[in-house]
Amino acid sequence: MIFVPAEKLKKGMRLAKPIYNKQGVMLYERDSKLTSQGIQSVKNFGLIGLYILEPAEPLPPFTEADREFERFQTMSVFTLQEIMQDIRDGHQPQKLQQLTLEVLRRFGNSVEKIGFTQNLRSPEDNVYKHSLNVAILSAAIYGKLAHNPERQRYVVMSALLHDIGSLDIPDAISHKKTKELTKEDYEVIEHCKEEGYRLLRENCDLDSEVMKNISYLLKDLKELRISGTVQNIKAPDAQVETLKVAYLFDTMTAMKYGEDPQSDVAAYKFLHHPRNRMNQQVVRAFTQAIRLVPVGCTVQFSNGTKGIVLTENEGDILRPFVLSFQDNKIYNLGDGRVFEKVQIKDLLKTMDNRYVMTDMYEEYLQALRDGKEPVVRRK
Repeated sequence: MIFVPAEKLKKGMRLAKPIYNKQGVMLYERDSKLTSQGIQSVKNFGLIGLYILEPAEPLPPFTEADREFERFQTMSVFTLQEIMQDIRDGHQPQKLQQLTLEVLRRFGNSVEKIGFTQNLRSPEDNVYKHSLNVAILSAAIYGKLAHNPERQRYVVMSALLHDIGSLDIPDAISHKKTKELTKEDYEVIEHCKEEGYRLLRENCDLDSEVMKNISYLLKDLKELRISGTVQNIKAPDAQVETLKVAYLFDTMTAMKYGEDPQSDVAAYKFLHHPRNRMNQQVVRAFTQAIRLVPVGCTVQFSNGTKGIVLTENEGDILRPFVLSFQDNKIYNLGDGRVFEKVQIKDLLKTMDNRYVMTDMYEEYLQALRDGKEPVVRRK
């Protein structure tokens, strides 16, 4: 699988991922070949490119849950764009309540952990995709923290609207890579976000709790960027802490064209580290809500070898039972003595940010059922 920019797409290339329109109707299925009309549609949609299969490459795994998640993301990004445009035009956002409730319905009370997949974003659609992802993550996290539907609704609505000011960031700044941003650039960015908050206050009839959440979030994030910690601002409750964890995870793992995202593991380590002063109850809820180290995924160890996750560790997601490809041994990373010798360095993912899953876990279980010695096929 490779990423091909829109201007380099050619007839006959095979799609690695489906393409949907704003109504969620599938226009092109996976493995279908691009036509001249299809290439023009991609450009009309404003897509910066597509994931394309190599000529002889088989279709990678793609579950129905993956398909539905991407379909929902596509539809909701268009809806959120309409909502933000209404606000900027001085109108009440007609679809805000509807989108809020739909995010809650899908992600707010899931018994199982949700599979969260990043989508490639460009400077033109970054605000919408980021805000939607923060809303999805916030709904899932807060659902594990408290059984308060009204406050959960406030959290999701705050997430959807918090970054509206970023739409006014000049292209000369928004098109820069993160590492290229200067102190003056950040001052412009923060001014735009403050103006966005003012726009919400003046143009929208929003609950005071939503406005308070956004205000605290913007202040906390500014303090975190400047000093590296948040020491002086005390959030009124878990709503802002939820938004902050969701915001930082999405920002760190975002797949921006031209920039390499940080891994889920790196983002989790940042959120979990004491020096960053994240609310650890919220971080724990995050690990309970989002599938970060799923059973069957392939991991890379600190010593350079690889293995598969056999069981999750709810107490510490980076210390599960793993089966090593190198020596066919099971390592309990929850054992401090084992953990001193080997740790999970990262998860292996495909180019489009999906876990590399293996059927060896099922083979391992079957061998145990049959009373045989499990043997790991070398990778």
